[in-house]
Amino acid sequence: MTTTEDHLETLFAKVRALPKRRLELAVEALSEITDEHEYKLSDGERAVLEPALARAKRSEFASDADVDEVLNKSWS
Repeated sequence: MTTTEDHLETLFAKVRALPKRRLELAVEALSEITDEHEYKLSDGERAVLEPALARAKRSEFASDADVDEVLNKSWS
């Protein structure tokens, strides 16, 4: 049985082998994840998220048909 720690070690080995630019991105992402300070949303981020959160609180979600339409749309 593979443990979470085993999985992390496997992932870390893969990250160590990445090209320099991707390694830098991984370090940046991990630094943000492990930072003990709470992330504060900017006013712009909050403005984008608040309407979506309000819709979710009202249980206003996309229908299966709406989701299918987006997922099956040609992206070219």
